[in-house]
Amino acid sequence: MKKLFIKTYGCQMNFYDSDHMSNLLNGHGYETSENIKEADLVILNTCHIRDKAAEKMYSDLGRIKKIYENNNLTKPIIAVAGCVAQAEGKEITKRSPWVDLVVGPQAYTDLPKLLKKINEDSKKKEINLKFPEIPKFDHLNFDKKIGKVSDFVTIQEGCDKFCSFCVVPFTRGPEYSRSILLQI
Repeated sequence: MKKLFIKTYGCQMNFYDSDHMSNLLNGHGYETSENIKEADLVILNTCHIRDKAAEKMYSDLGRIKKIYENNNLTKPIIAVAGCVAQAEGKEITKRSPWVDLVVGPQAYTDLPKLLKKINEDSKKKEINLKFPEIPKFDHLNFDKKIGKVSDFVTIQEGCDKFCSFCVVPFTRGPEYSRSILLQI
């Protein structure tokens, strides 16, 4: 199994998304690790609502680069996910060219395909900031998590209000609700 290290910033939605990505990638040969030095894939799952969120992410990307350079370790695939990824887009790979993958919060279900492309061509950068027409609620994985007594269940994502002070419609997309017919 390959090792996956995820650092999650921000709200409970990001923790939910990190669990979703971890479960999704577990089915594709990755197991979660708390040790960044042994990771084959590092995901920074970012929040754009918090003050200076983008700068915190860029600072962490610099630290991650140094971890691998200073310890003479093989560089893992570095991914930036979440709302900062959605808001910053290609700017992330310009400012931090060692980032291999940028994926917005509505495109997590494409992670296996995106990682396959990067594994086939290590020089390739993948950026997926689409709001897919196929709802991601259809691709949820509810495998039992050992040791967890509670979990998040999303019933609605996004927003259609476009308040002047809020980035949610731009980073999470339009409002979309889970069907009442979907059972867990």
